[in-house]
Amino acid sequence: MPDRNFEILQLWWADRHIERAEQLIEDQQFELRKLRLKGHDTNLLEHTLQVFEDSLRTMYQHRKIIVSIIQQIDRGLV
Repeated sequence: MPDRNFEILQLWWADRHIERAEQLIEDQQFELRKLRLKGHDTNLLEHTLQVFEDSLRTMYQHRKIIVSIIQQIDRGLV
């Protein structure tokens, strides 16, 4: 049986990780713009940024699962 307190803690951690990932992506987007303006090759950074964004999407999916589990616990379904 899932433990609501454990899931709340998992949600807190998921939110912290998402916040950090969003900030990292924002920082990398800024760096990308700077490099483009200077005429540098940005292929590697663009690829890395895509990987970061893919990871963030996975984090959002994981957060959604945690929220769903908490809702099920609150409804007495698990």
